[in-house]
Amino acid sequence: MNYIVLEGISLYMFLALVILLVLISIASLIIAISADNRNSILAKLLTDEQRKVKLLLKANFKLKLKHGELDCDDKKNI
Repeated sequence: MNYIVLEGISLYMFLALVILLVLISIASLIIAISADNRNSILAKLLTDEQRKVKLLLKANFKLKLKHGELDCDDKKNI
């Protein structure tokens, strides 16, 4: 084959490889951004649930204290 044809083929293969790598990097960037958004939403939901659990534990403690069911020897309440 002619050297010019071989150089042209190798140039097109190189450009195809570069374009493929650019597309893969853009796709991975989009996936990383969406995963970060999902993680931030889940972190906010987790903090809301932790706040609810703390409030429920306080209310449960007050009810146990009010009705005399609080056992100081029980290690689960500590």
